Amino acid sequence: MAQKLLTVTFLLMLSACATTANKTTAQGNDKAESKISMAIGREISNFKITDARAAEAPAGYNGMLYTVKTNDGATFKCEILEPSGFGKFATWGMASGADAMCTDFTKGSSDMGKTNNASCNALLKAAGKC
Repeated sequence: MAQKLLTVTFLLMLSACATTANKTTAQGNDKAESKISMAIGREISNFKITDARAAEAPAGYNGMLYTVKTNDGATFKCEILEPSGFGKFATWGMASGADAMCTDFTKGSSDMGKTNNASCNALLKAAGKC
């Protein structure tokens, strides 16, 4: 009986750590705006987050996909991964979030479909996505 109670208690604690409510609105948050600003090379005052929604993410992370419109008419879609409650629990709080990875969706842009250079790695370069 004691073992069963211990197991149930452990599972309840684990499920509490694994569920985190993502309260990011379409306006984003300061952390997201800062990461997006660095990724697209524009000041926070020069763009607006028009949409924010949950995105598929690996275990232990929460993903958010932001649609960003700049004051000069450019459109980007940016993805940011942050550790979930479970991810923080499983890594003893050592998990860290990633920088924003933004792709240009501006119609007619020569960079349309390309990922920002700040987030570009060898695989993306080889695929011609940077």
